[in-house]
Amino acid sequence: MANTRSATLSIRLKSETKRRLARLAEASGRSSKFLISDAVESYVADQERMQAEIRQADRQVKSGHYVRHQDMKAWLLSWGTDHELPPPKCVCGKVHADESPRAESPRPNSRG
Repeated sequence: MANTRSATLSIRLKSETKRRLARLAEASGRSSKFLISDAVESYVADQERMQAEIRQADRQVKSGHYVRHQDMKAWLLSWGTDHELPPPKCVCGKVHADESPRAESPRPNSRG
């Protein structure tokens, strides 16, 4: 069963934002309080995920597992040209579990 305990928090909103929120609440059949709580929960979850991704990326860079910006940029700029480059490799020189030598890059078909 979900934890139903909650705490009260006071916030200040711009008058126009408060009016927009009230209109949205009425249109959705939800209360303004529900919409605010839902928005804050979503925001916090997104920020936690983003910070976890940043920490992971930082660990990868510190351990030498990354693709150089200029290599990635050159590859992306080559898409759809007659001289399309292969996907860039990790600077460590190793092929990692999420890179298969024959795997196609996940990108839109530009030669449609």
